[in-house]
Amino acid sequence: MEEPLQLGSRVRLQAEDIAAGGEAVGRIDNFVLFVPQGAPGDELEVEITELRKNFGRARIVRVIQPSPHRIAPPCPVYHTCGGCQLQHLDYPAQLFYKTKIVKDALQHLTQLQPVTVHDCRAMENPWGYRNKVQAVVAAKPYLSHGSGEKPDKERISHVVGMYAQGSHRVVKIDECLIQDELNNTVLNAAREAMERLQWPVYNERDGSGLVRYLMTRTSYSHREVMLIVVAAQPRLPQVQEFLNHVRRRVPQLKGVMLNLNPHKTNVILGNRTQTLWGRDHLVEEVAGLKFQISPTSFFQVNTQGLEALYQIIESFCDLRERDSAVDLYCGVGSLSLMLARKARRVLGVDISQEAIEDAVVNSDLNGLNNTDFLAGASEKILPQLYRQGQRYALALLDPPRKGCELEVLQVLARMRIPKVVYVSCNPSSLARDLQILSGLGYTVNEIQPLDMFPQTYHVECVARLTFNKSS
Repeated sequence: MEEPLQLGSRVRLQAEDIAAGGEAVGRIDNFVLFVPQGAPGDELEVEITELRKNFGRARIVRVIQPSPHRIAPPCPVYHTCGGCQLQHLDYPAQLFYKTKIVKDALQHLTQLQPVTVHDCRAMENPWGYRNKVQAVVAAKPYLSHGSGEKPDKERISHVVGMYAQGSHRVVKIDECLIQDELNNTVLNAAREAMERLQWPVYNERDGSGLVRYLMTRTSYSHREVMLIVVAAQPRLPQVQEFLNHVRRRVPQLKGVMLNLNPHKTNVILGNRTQTLWGRDHLVEEVAGLKFQISPTSFFQVNTQGLEALYQIIESFCDLRERDSAVDLYCGVGSLSLMLARKARRVLGVDISQEAIEDAVVNSDLNGLNNTDFLAGASEKILPQLYRQGQRYALALLDPPRKGCELEVLQVLARMRIPKVVYVSCNPSSLARDLQILSGLGYTVNEIQPLDMFPQTYHVECVARLTFNKSS
């Protein structure tokens, strides 16, 4: 390096790869620079924005020579929103690099023998797939003019959108291209109603104001939607006028709820939810199964992607009628019920009591009488099952991004469960846990990446493992 890099320095950079967080990777004399919204193959002029001991970050000043995979992102706020990271890459390139991210995680974070990693499975439509949105509400003043030349009063213009990446600056979004169109329609109708009624917006600095967030959930199969207003106070002024407006604008709206969150916190939902009008849930149907979705239910945000996920998991599980299975981190039972259609009996375990209650409802909704559900931490429930002598032909794991607790993996091996299918949205924690399971006697047979979250860096993976009986 001829001269040390400094903050604010501008340099030429050849983007070579995509990192796990969606940033392009380039090198200046072997010093790694990460560049948001860069594309492998780009020749760029960049400005250094961050310097660490082993790496730095830079922003694009100009694209000198674009990558053959670079396209114009269709979203008008793509460069400021931060909700998507890969819209500037054509879709085949997105799939290629998601597959590579999974392979890189295995290569750099494990000592496993080469594992078969299939090409990332595409979505038929990589747009409009999200069935849930949590949008922040902000406000800015604008002046309303009367008959005279001077403004007669100051009103509030409501802004509904997302925080810009790494900040609390709200980016106004009229139409999010990865959202179901019903979500966009409801958000715009709610914004219009709030502006007409001049509802005060929550101020996170001093805790004053009323409205904090708007949340919507959509049933893809039934084309229905619900709206949840998250507020800092238990009453909404002129609530009937608000309801009349959104109902008139969105005939597919089936319920409006108020969630109370008066606390100074980044957590979106509070503990109390009341129904203002209509139903407090939707029903979604996926691959012949019905699911009741409430405001707080955990459910995959990509309904069409869930059908593809089912196909992969069913193929990897290969259950027979006499088999029993345990589904850890089961949520509302979306995967448990899929297993129950093939297995003799399925036990679902989740730390959330609310999720378990939803799972029981969903099991009854589908007329399945071969399921059981337990509320509790998997690392505590599974050892209890082991001590009770319970044994299973299959364990299905779908943990949060941090992965499984070590105790869970150790007890799986003690139980000598023949087949494990591991669903993960984080290739790094998946790689770590596969390495641990390998040391406990499991063989990693194959991994199928799935593009559940197009236009973003996230990738879902399903890994199939078998227990080595001789170990």
